[in-house]
Amino acid sequence: MRIIFRKEDFKKEHLLVFSYFLSVIIAGVVYNTGGTNRVYANMMYIPIAVVASVYGKKQGIIHAAVSALLIGPFMPLNVELGISQTPINWVLRLIIYVTIAFVIGFFSDYYRHEYEKNSKKDKELFEAQMATIYSLVKLSESRDYNTGAHAERVSVFCELLARHLRSIPRYKDYLNEDYINNLFKASPLHDIGKVGIPDDILLKQGKLTEEEFEVMKSHTTIGANTLKEIKKKFPDNKFLELGINITLYHHERWDGTGYPHGLSGEEIPLSARIMAIADAYEALRSKRVYKDAYTHEESLEIIKQGAGTFYDPEMVDILIQNQAEFKEAFEKYNS
Repeated sequence: MRIIFRKEDFKKEHLLVFSYFLSVIIAGVVYNTGGTNRVYANMMYIPIAVVASVYGKKQGIIHAAVSALLIGPFMPLNVELGISQTPINWVLRLIIYVTIAFVIGFFSDYYRHEYEKNSKKDKELFEAQMATIYSLVKLSESRDYNTGAHAERVSVFCELLARHLRSIPRYKDYLNEDYINNLFKASPLHDIGKVGIPDDILLKQGKLTEEEFEVMKSHTTIGANTLKEIKKKFPDNKFLELGINITLYHHERWDGTGYPHGLSGEEIPLSARIMAIADAYEALRSKRVYKDAYTHEESLEIIKQGAGTFYDPEMVDILIQNQAEFKEAFEKYNS
């Protein structure tokens, strides 16, 4: 049986041990400063409050009882004079400690429960909305591609690129696990706007006319505007922010000749620059209504020729350096 230790549980366990250790230290301070007739006994409220607020009323009450006994019947009222505490003295302190722990722990449990309940509702709502969006992705794919694995492959390629980009010092902190996970989930949304493109343009086998190409280019803004409407409900959501950037800017070019806004270089969001490489490699390797599939080597050569014009040169270098992984990933999701 495999046992998994989570980092946050490990930290909480250490906090509990530390709180008991602190109570023992405080008991030692109380004794060495003359007994419970001094103000130092009040320091025991600190570990009690910490345990009750972090672990709830059950652990809080247990800790409060232990702390009260540490400076209870065996702790003198006055060490120098050898005066012991009367039972009512330490029993009353025990009751006060337990009561305080119960009250703090009660509110801690209540607000923790409310937070978890609201988080669960938010998660369910968000997942329902994402399911709707991904349904649109599949609808778009069913009209445009001969394979249903396009979204899966692009997601894997984006993740591979992002993870290898972390080897470049200036990306190491920016490309954290949250960013990469959100990028993986958001990347299938890049062509969601194609649901708004007419079939006679989307599925045309020959070259598009200038007017038709202008219509085709609008899929970037259609998709981004769709996601922006959802983002109004979740203004701080990083997943949707990445999705909007990918959808809107993945056809921008490094030299500024792309669309829809003609951004160049690092004006183009990092997520869109990653997507540009991932989408290009996937599109070149795959058969479309307007072309046959290229080999892995042919695809790499075409992308290399676009470095510094179509694509961010650093992204191209990462692809070339780790080409075996990209080839393996494509073949895995093409079987």
